[in-house]
Amino acid sequence: MQSGYICVFYISIAFKIILSMDKREKLLQTALELFVSQGFNDTPTSKIAKQAGIATGTLFYFFPTKDDLIISLYLKLKGLAAESINAALAEVNSTKEAIKTYYEESLNWSLRSPNEFLFLAQFSNSPYLKKIGGDVISAQIAPVLQLFSLAIKEQQIADTDVNLLYILISNQVFGVNQYLSSNKFTRKEQHKIIEDTFSMFWKMIER
Repeated sequence: MQSGYICVFYISIAFKIILSMDKREKLLQTALELFVSQGFNDTPTSKIAKQAGIATGTLFYFFPTKDDLIISLYLKLKGLAAESINAALAEVNSTKEAIKTYYEESLNWSLRSPNEFLFLAQFSNSPYLKKIGGDVISAQIAPVLQLFSLAIKEQQIADTDVNLLYILISNQVFGVNQYLSSNKFTRKEQHKIIEDTFSMFWKMIER
């Protein structure tokens, strides 16, 4: 009989945790929509809580400050983007193909997740970026820098500062995303544009 009460107790706790996580995710999703449409400065936490249908006190339970909310959302979205790119890279063998896959999947993810991509772009051009620890940012970009370093070692691309190469490919991803998003292309047309623009990028950096 006692084991039955213990089982019910733990089920109750698990249910409360699930409900709690659902509220947290609801707040993050609502914050994403509002930050993208109205910007960081014009989106008070009270509006996020109200639109999410969750008490403001609950929001502050999960995210003590607005900065905490914005940074938590940034880290979550960077993680989702990385998961998508890493899954695509799992099937790649050569260094050039890995860099190409990184470029293509970055764009494909941005097109599948327009709000998420716009949030990350907004964050990267805001003072909030400085609130992220240097070690966190280094860990995020390290895999791409390693790919460029390997391509240089293999004499596939010019011996250039890998940090500059990262900036170049990131800016191109953003620019091509803007172009694709502002025009009505078929998937086939999008794919060709992505392939063509990678070829342009590669020609610019190849040895």
